[in-house]
This record gives sequence, structure tokens and C-alpha cells, in this order.
Amino acid sequence: MAITNPSDNPDAFLAALHATDWSAFEPARDLPPLRTALTRLEQASGITEAHRFATERVKELGAVLRHPDGHPAELSGHALSPCGRYLAIGSWCGDDYDRGGVLQVWELASGRCVNVLDAIMGGVGWPGYRRTLQWSADGQRLALAYNTNGVGAWDAFAEGSDPLGEAYVTDGGSRPPGFAFAPDGTRAYIATGSPREVQGCVAPLAEGEVFWDYGEDETDLGVVLLAEPLPETVKALLGGDELFLREAFWSRDGRRLYGHARGWVCALDASDGRVLWFAEAGVGSDAPAWSRDERYFAHQLRGQLLIGDAMTGWTVAKLPGHPGASELSWGVQGAVTRLAVVVPEGNDAHARPHVTVYDQGRHRYDLDLALLRSDPETDGEAWAWSPDGLHAAALTAGGQVEVWNLADTPGRIGAVEATADARGVLWGADGVIVTVGAAGLRFFQAATGLITGDFAFLRTPPGPRPLELDGEDVGEEVRDEEGASIDPTFALDDETWAVAFEPGPVIAPPDRAHALNGALAWTVERRFGWPTRWGGLDVAPDAATAAERFGPPLEEYLERFRGHTPQADAAWPPPNTATLEDLFQLALTSVTPLHGGWDHHVSQNLRHAARLRARLGQAAGARPLLDAIPSPAEQVRGRADVAMILAAAGRRDEARTFFDGDEAQAEAVLDEYNGAFVASSVAGAYAAMGDPRAEAWFGRARAAIEPETNPGEHRLAVAWALLECGREQEARALLLEGTGAPSTFYSVPLLAYLILTRRDHLARELIPLRDPSAEEWQPQGWFDGWEAVEVFTRLGRPDLVREWARVYGDGYAYEDQLAQAETNARRDPSRARPGEGELVALADAYATLLKTPRTQREHPTGLLVVQAAECGHVAAALDLIARLPEDDFNGRASQAFRALWITATGLDVEPW
Repeated sequence: MAITNPSDNPDAFLAALHATDWSAFEPARDLPPLRTALTRLEQASGITEAHRFATERVKELGAVLRHPDGHPAELSGHALSPCGRYLAIGSWCGDDYDRGGVLQVWELASGRCVNVLDAIMGGVGWPGYRRTLQWSADGQRLALAYNTNGVGAWDAFAEGSDPLGEAYVTDGGSRPPGFAFAPDGTRAYIATGSPREVQGCVAPLAEGEVFWDYGEDETDLGVVLLAEPLPETVKALLGGDELFLREAFWSRDGRRLYGHARGWVCALDASDGRVLWFAEAGVGSDAPAWSRDERYFAHQLRGQLLIGDAMTGWTVAKLPGHPGASELSWGVQGAVTRLAVVVPEGNDAHARPHVTVYDQGRHRYDLDLALLRSDPETDGEAWAWSPDGLHAAALTAGGQVEVWNLADTPGRIGAVEATADARGVLWGADGVIVTVGAAGLRFFQAATGLITGDFAFLRTPPGPRPLELDGEDVGEEVRDEEGASIDPTFALDDETWAVAFEPGPVIAPPDRAHALNGALAWTVERRFGWPTRWGGLDVAPDAATAAERFGPPLEEYLERFRGHTPQADAAWPPPNTATLEDLFQLALTSVTPLHGGWDHHVSQNLRHAARLRARLGQAAGARPLLDAIPSPAEQVRGRADVAMILAAAGRRDEARTFFDGDEAQAEAVLDEYNGAFVASSVAGAYAAMGDPRAEAWFGRARAAIEPETNPGEHRLAVAWALLECGREQEARALLLEGTGAPSTFYSVPLLAYLILTRRDHLARELIPLRDPSAEEWQPQGWFDGWEAVEVFTRLGRPDLVREWARVYGDGYAYEDQLAQAETNARRDPSRARPGEGELVALADAYATLLKTPRTQREHPTGLLVVQAAECGHVAAALDLIARLPEDDFNGRASQAFRALWITATGLDVEPW
């Protein structure tokens, strides 16, 4: 397609567009010049018929409408493509690990998102890790560290979220491995352990999955170990027999690996790991930085700035050091290699902030600039050279991006405000500069300062989303041709939800429709952005109107909204009409969807809930809880526990309906690990019911305490059974004879149990444990932590707070807790709860929750559940718990049991 200057003759240009053979249109070849020509025409004549005609043709070629939203968490990494035309950004997962994070590809020329790879398992990278996102040399593929310890490769411009190839070679590492993507985009060096002296391997990423650990034959899987042994001189310098590179870089010719670790820098032969050279280097912010042409590396060491030859490792220039420098940034101006040394505002050395520029190792000038101090744990940098090396963009500590001319006489030529959270700046192709923040991007033209794209992520406008039905957002059901989720809902601004369907229809409030052009773009081949303002958008004000107006392919999907009226958010908190019984029922039903991997947690919590029922005198309510326990041993133990509590309360006949004395049931579930648990419960039940078999079972329980690796937990189980059946002196002796303090996970419930059952004297004896042979008491650390003070405070026991302070109070400010304990002691249990102030606090916390991105609400929702339960608002707690994930014990089930414990006992600990 021949492009002339359309502003010379707009009518002739429109005629040429009509005469064009659009079937021969090739986007990679024809779209950029056509877009440029139409931009010039718009500048001269506004939006014309030519814009509208071209837009319709582009849409007919398969363009889809794309919005820029969807990240579940803050950005965890970014990388500019080698050509400088595309920016890849990735986010970590939010609350849902399996739902994953999002990888987006942005075109700098249009300042728009052109492709989205959603549901990256476990998210892209990991907070606090750099270079977890890398491009292949041809700019076609992206490699990611993801799913905790995996490395995978994706086609940057394809559909779907599945990697082309992936490798797991860390033997179950708990964090992303360092890696270097090969220039050919088919493999990666991955820094991990190996049986060889040069740690790490080269794993294939072209297709399929590779799962390899150190004991397998790597050749069968295509994994290549770096097998060349280390020279003895290198071993001597390392002080060991292994070389492990955390950060590595693959040379563009594919022959070398450059890297640094532990204060050393080296070059390796990429085929076998042979050490080509090895040298001492700086660490942290003084670590080596490699020039773009791979001729040099620079680092600071012992007060000097050193420039080394990347082919030999030899130092070719020694320059004065720059204390407090945070970045060493390389640029290229023709044949001249340039280096900028950034000493930022607030540097560790308290040095004057500035930027020093060197050309070929020769000092050129110092710039009086106070730049943002870059975070070494992110990809963001405060200095970015232009591709031609004649200019640079500098992200200042004051929140601006300054554009500098760095020819013979340096000078500032412009400045643009950065996004509020900006932590890095990039200079791409065609004079486009990008600032990258934790949750935002801004694109602008270096020459004019014109902002061409401005985006904020993680916004949560108030009110329901446009595609919500009965509290569920059915927009998440939308899928692309590959079956991947393409949730069309996005935040247009801080106050407005909108919807953009890929075929083109949009849902947005009429008064905000004008803002859509700044957010949306038509995208072609997932590479090129096309302005929506050139052709207009079909916008409906709500889903019901959309159901009436929009036809195929959305007609069937939108049918459910026909006649639908969005409901306004109900007042919150709801009326407090729920009871403790409702919490018991929710706790029971919450464990039903959980898979067998949660059996241990489910069994323990159901057993505690059944014991709580028995202690409240609700024996009938304990039975369904016990029946739901999946572990046979825990079920036997739970039935014995309930029988023990009932019998100790004088209800022996009822107790026998739970445990009838059949020893065969207990014998069948005993093993080497649960002996103390099961035997103590059986013994306690026998003792409470006056059965002489109790002695033999207590003997078995005592004998099973010490052999186990965790005797503290066993000792407490046996002591609880002794206390519960009335044998307090034996329990006391058993507790006092233990060595070392048990974990607070078990000791705090014991403390709460002692106070709630009016055994203060025993609690006092354990604060601290006394050594009879010592002249003075010596704390043993059972309740030395702040958890004990929380128990005393919530239960309104200022006397115990003072007792604790007498032993452990040094270094703690406990006066507020003492005052609160006194207040709680005076609280009238008959007064209405929650009080007016507590209701206001709940409403405020809920309003804050609604402003939190949905993908990050799980933890704050759990905190609000606790707040609601603590102030006695059971209905609010139930409402919140129902919003939590049901397929993970740590979601709905965990919070249901916590709310139950708090409501029933006043304490956020399991009830004994």
C-alpha cells in the first residue's frame, strides 16, 4: 500500500483507500505507515471519513477490542523488546495461586496493550526478584520465571496462556531460579544445583515439559549440564568446589554465558561451562553491568570504578569510584560506548546526588541531577539511554522524567510528570519513553512531551460490576478461541466500571463514554494498536440495554441480562440476626468441598468444634461434627473427648453414646505417631466414667510421649485429659517435668483453657515455671510472648497481665493492654453487642475492603471476619466468610472456625 501525505489532499487519500486491495493488506508491512499517515491527517484536519473507512477495513481484517486492565497484583517484572517497539509487563498472582498472574505486551508506538496472556500459573516471577521476564533476540518469544520455580517460553503475540515449553529443574525450589534466555528462544540456562562443579543447566523450552532432578539422566530429557570442571585457580578463589551464578546473561551469538555471584564475575562457554575468564567484582549495587554491544562490563570495587573487557575479563580502565551509586547504565552512540553512573537522592554514602557520564572510559561531564533511588529488587532503573545514545531520560526523586540532550554540551530539553508510583523509565523505539510503576504505565513522546498512554491498574470503583448477576460476575465466563479467560470488565477510572467485548461492543455510563478512547484500542494480529476514536464505538449504558441491542456473537451470552436491573449495594453490616448455631453449621458445611489433602486440618478443627459443643452442653450438635471427621484416628479421639467432657459434667449415660468402652475401635487406629493422642483421650473417657481401664491407657499415653520428635504436643494432650477428668495434680506434675517450652501454637490454647476453666492457680504457676532448687525463680519461657498478654486482656484479667509483666515486662510497653483488660473486666455481658462505635468501625473497614482489588481481598476479608466476630457481629462474619474461597482450607473453612472460636470463647485460639 503506497502512502502519500494525506494532508496535501484528503479527498484523494480517501479515494486511494477505497481503491486499495485490502485482501492484500499485510499488517506488519502496511499498518504502521497507514497509522502514521492517518495521525498526520488528524492533526491537520481532524477525524475524517478516511479514518472511519480505514477503521472499518482494519476491523474486517480481524481486529479485536482490548482493554488494559486485569492484573491481579502489582507488577513483578518488565522488559523492553530488543527492537524497542514492545514492552512486556507481568504481575504476580493475587490471592488465587492457580488463577495466576497476567502477562501483557504493549506496543510503544500506539501506547496500548496489544496482547494478554492470562492465568500464568503462580504469577510472573516473584516479589523481590529481578529479570524474571526476558525476550528472545528476535523479539518473538518471552521467557518467564513462573509457578514458583519453573521457567517457560511463550510466543509473545499468540493466543492462549499455555507455554510453548517449560522446565522445572530446581528439585522443588521455593523461589524463582535465575535464568538466561538463549538468543534463539528455544532454551535457557537455569541457575540451579547439579552434580557438576559449574552449577546450573541448559534446559529446552521449545516445546513440552521437562521435569528433572539431580538424580536423573539429563540426556534423556534434553537437559544439558555444564560439565567442564572448574580450574583449580578458580576453586581457590571461590573457596569451594562449586560456581553458582544467580544472575546470568547469554551473549547474542549464543556462545557465551556472562554472570556474577559471590563477588566474582566470569564468562563461561555456553556449550560445556568451561571458564573462559574469572575475576573479582563488586557486589550489590556495585555488581557488574554489561554494555549493550557486549564489549565491556563495569563495576565498582574497593573505591574504584573499573571497566573490563568482556572478551578477556581484563581491566581496561580504572576510574575514580562513585560512593552511593545505584546504577551503571550503558549506552551506545555510533562506535562510542557510553556509561552513566547514577548516584541517586538518599544514597547510602550520603553523597551529593549526580550523574556522571563517560565515553569510552573518558570522563565527559557531571549532571546535577537528583534521581530516584532505584530498588535493586525490581527491574526498574532511573536512567534510560536513547537508542542512538545522544539523549537520556532521567526519573527524578521529585517525580518527573527529565529528557536530556547529551551531545557535546548537555542540557535539559523537557520534563513530564511520572506516575505516582513510578519506579523505572525506559526509552524505546521511535522516541517513545515509558515510565513503569508498581501499578501503572505512562507513555509519552520524547520530542514533544505528549502523553500517548496513561494507565493505572488495580483500581476498584465502588458499586457492582456491569456483568454481575446475583453477586457473581459472569463476565469471568468469557473465553477466547483458545479457552482462556478474557474478562471484559475493566476499571475506566477510580469511580467507573466498564466492559469491552473483543468483537467491539462496550458497556459504559453515557457520561464517561468520552474516556473510552484513552483506555481502549483495536488490536491487529496481537501486535499493532489502532485508535478507537477513528471509528467510534457502539456503547450501551448497561447490560440490560446491551442484551437488547447487541447481536451475535454476544446475543446468547447477554440474554440473561435482558430486563435486569442492577441492585444497589446493600447497607453493611447486615442486621445482626445470626447466632452461634449458624456459625457451627457454617463450620460444618465449609469443609465439605475440601479434598483429602486437607484431612489433617479438617479433622482437628471438627474435633475441637465437637468438644466445644459438648462443653456448651449441646451433645446432639457434637454428633454431626464427629461424623464428618475424615481421619479414623481423629474420629475415635474426638468421640472419646466428647464422652470425657460429658461424663466429667455428670452426664455419663449420654457420654456412653459417644464412647461405649469398646477398646477395639481405639486399638484399630493406634500407630507409632498418634499413640499419646488416642491413648490419652481413651484414658480420660474411661477415668471420667469411672472405668478402671483408665490406668492402663494413661500408662500407654505417658509411654508414647518422649519417643516422638515433638514430645511437647503429646505432653499437653495427656495433661489435658488428666485435667479434664479431674486428676489435676498428675497433670501439674506432668507439665512441670517437661524440659523446654512448648510451641506457642499449643501453649496458648492451654493457657486459655486454664483460665476459662478457672484453673488460674496452675496458670500462675506456669508464669514462670519455678525451679525449686534455685534461690530465685527463673523464667522458663512458656508464656513469655505477647500472645499470653492478648489472652489475659481479652478475658478481662488485669491481675494476670500484672503477673506476666512482673516476670517478662522488661522491654515491653504493656500499659495499654492493662487498661484494656481492666475495661473488659468491667464489661456488662448483658449489654447489646456490637456497640455503635464498633458498627462504625466495621462499616469503615468494609468500605476500605471494597476499594481493594478483588484479587487481593482474601487476606483483608479474613481480618474483617475476625473484627466482626470480636465485636459480636455474627451476621457480618457469616456474610464475609461466604465470600472466601471454598476449595482451600485457608479460605472459607479456616475463617469459619476462627469466627466460631472467637464468638464462643472470646479468643482467637482453638478451644480445649
